[in-house]
Amino acid sequence: MNKEQFKKNQPIVYRVLSNALKHNRLAHAYLFTGAKGKIKQDTAILFAQSLICSHVDEDGFACQECDSCLRIQKEESYDYKYIHGNIERIKKKDIVDLQDFFSTTSQEVGNKRIYILDGFDQATKDASNSLLKFLEEPSKDIYAILIANDKNNILPTIQSRCQIVTFRPDSVLEVKEQLKQIVDEECAQMLAMNGYSYAEVLELKEKEEFDKVREFAEAYSSHWDSFEEIGIMQMDRMVPKSKYMEKQWIRLWIQWMLYLIRQKNLDVSTYTKIQKILVESLDVLKIPVDTAMLMDQIYNRIRKVVSQ
Repeated sequence: MNKEQFKKNQPIVYRVLSNALKHNRLAHAYLFTGAKGKIKQDTAILFAQSLICSHVDEDGFACQECDSCLRIQKEESYDYKYIHGNIERIKKKDIVDLQDFFSTTSQEVGNKRIYILDGFDQATKDASNSLLKFLEEPSKDIYAILIANDKNNILPTIQSRCQIVTFRPDSVLEVKEQLKQIVDEECAQMLAMNGYSYAEVLELKEKEEFDKVREFAEAYSSHWDSFEEIGIMQMDRMVPKSKYMEKQWIRLWIQWMLYLIRQKNLDVSTYTKIQKILVESLDVLKIPVDTAMLMDQIYNRIRKVVSQ
């Protein structure tokens, strides 16, 4: 993580965490909320590294280069657990497994043990209740970092046991200007509107799927009433069991579709119906789902709308 950029873009968060680290005034649980994008995840990892790093800078933040820091980054530390609830919804079993993980003694030098629960605002009710019991009896030197886009979806009783750290969202215009350095203007606009950060896009852009998904959305939206086009999507483009069936690429494809339908000369009724299909599909991606079946449903539902 670029610490100078972090300090510039999130000065309040930077100062709050720096003071906690420098003066060893650490809460046992933090809730990172606010701005969408990768900034909360990157900061959570940096903060976790800073708790165990032996080479911190003058502001208390990790060097990000030593063996301890790299083990955190690679999720190889025996005293660190990152649960990716932004990919698959966090369930009760995840919390039970987490408790088992930390029931043993520390395996690393320094004894501080950390877990990050990403996307906890989408966790199941049972998972939330299990975590609440875990937080009610905090263990010495075990630190929790919860990440949530919307803290209102988290139990008030959990919030009350966390130090809430709120990230300031960049404006769409600010993000767009940043993204124009690495993608074309239309792409920058679409990504900024959907809450992508510069760091997130920089990482995604390295993968060939990034540009291909846009091509697929543009081609499909030009012939979405055609059975032949649906067949091409199924057999040649977003093929079942391919990388394109990963949730991040389906999400990006749907976001491109939402952007593209705004550019089309659709009547209000057609636009509204297609938008509803796409938005509902984005919501479905938040839970376990057969992605190939979801895509087939999108194709067929849209074809029925545009064929009327």
